[in-house]
Amino acid sequence: MSAQAEVPTEVKVPLAVIGFGAVLFVVVALLWDTQNLRFPIGAGIVAVAVCVGLWTRLRFVRVVTIVVTSLFALAHLLIALSGGAPGWVRAVSGLLTAAYLYTAVLVNTQPARDYLEHK
Repeated sequence: MSAQAEVPTEVKVPLAVIGFGAVLFVVVALLWDTQNLRFPIGAGIVAVAVCVGLWTRLRFVRVVTIVVTSLFALAHLLIALSGGAPGWVRAVSGLLTAAYLYTAVLVNTQPARDYLEHK
């Protein structure tokens, strides 16, 4: 019997989506408009903090993850629906919107709750 529980898929997938999404957001911002890098880099810093919280199983990380990924999804939805962004940027933002909403649902499932709330 190990003292450390196996990390469920419902936590691994959000870790990957949040981390990859942050990197992808910065890369898209670099390719599209290098003048507006503050928001993607700031979102990346927040994403790293959430990933660290998920990895270390901090006390309120599940709720924080739901709030942060919902805000990220809203930001990407606004980019996807904007008229000023090129089509490929809008498509990437639309995919990231769906991925972040899926992440918010995953961390609210029972396996993720059990893992994150019981040390």
